[in-house]
Amino acid sequence: MCPGEEMTAMVTIADIARVCGVSKMTVSNVLNGRDSRVSASTKKRVLDAAAELNYQPSAAARSLSVARSEIISLVYYAAAEGDLGLSNPHDAMLLGEIERHVSAAGKHLMIHAATDAADTARRLRSWNVDGAVFLGVLADEVEQLRRHQDVPMVFIDAYTDGGISTVGIDDARGSYEATRLLLSAGHRAIAFAGPYAPSAGVINARYAGFARALEEAGLDADEMHVIANLTFADADAAAADIIAHPQGFTAAVVTADILAIGLIKAFARRGIRVPDDFSLVGFDDLPIAEMVTPSLTTVRQDIAEKARAAVELLTEQLDGSRDPRRIVLEPMLVERETVAAPRPRPASGDARRRSPRVHLRGADVA
Repeated sequence: MCPGEEMTAMVTIADIARVCGVSKMTVSNVLNGRDSRVSASTKKRVLDAAAELNYQPSAAARSLSVARSEIISLVYYAAAEGDLGLSNPHDAMLLGEIERHVSAAGKHLMIHAATDAADTARRLRSWNVDGAVFLGVLADEVEQLRRHQDVPMVFIDAYTDGGISTVGIDDARGSYEATRLLLSAGHRAIAFAGPYAPSAGVINARYAGFARALEEAGLDADEMHVIANLTFADADAAAADIIAHPQGFTAAVVTADILAIGLIKAFARRGIRVPDDFSLVGFDDLPIAEMVTPSLTTVRQDIAEKARAAVELLTEQLDGSRDPRRIVLEPMLVERETVAAPRPRPASGDARRRSPRVHLRGADVA
């Protein structure tokens, strides 16, 4: 073993070479496993010295040695400039799970709130990222990104014709099962509450499942769509539209839990009780769905598994695979307390007197 010495600053390859009396190239070859031409005794001396001096290679040096930055970009297609999606509980949970799996893989996550595909491609090139995970990208944007970017990419909840790696759930199946539940309870005037989606995507897939269930029951899905953004704040306007709609809706399939929970509160303010006067099925099964009263019947998607699968697909590409894969996770209908048989709505005055407070267990919500 070569002689040791006290060192308080960061130990470098040059320090080990000086202590052991060998070249820096020899030390580098030993530490990076390129030691076929290094004698066993020299190799042992170098490794012993590195251990005694507590040598730690820098992250930058490791990245350069394998021509990688060790940076994964998470690109979130935001509705507004600078919106990282943290106001949407589903997306916030997904971001957290992706960061956890990227970190476990020994890499670093960089988040970019995007609004333009070409600009996103330029940013990814300037950052020298190893790969990217995309969330909230429409089909036409996927094609733009494929033309402008050649790093490994995985798309979450993207509906395209193929040629890319994607992770999602069977959205159509989830809304189909939700609609079937309402039909089996006796509802025939069922709204589909969610945003307008002109191109292929998650909302269109969920609407397709909704429409199929109605058609199988001999009902027409036309005029059943109440347009509402997927936020708690938009629920009040959506509730007003549902109540005023000429179809006389008695139930709704709602494309996000956060909107469904907002509807429960908005209906309560108008004297309409869920599920006594109106039934709801949400989508996502966020933790709050079980805590709100009445607890929300909803379609569960495994957010943690979606994140894990996305990082796994990206890792496969980083390891050399170029075969695109699509992972489709199965949704699960979770029956709780927001579905009941339909009945005529009570007069507004009587209903208002009977209306309960909507609250989280342990804390009232005004």
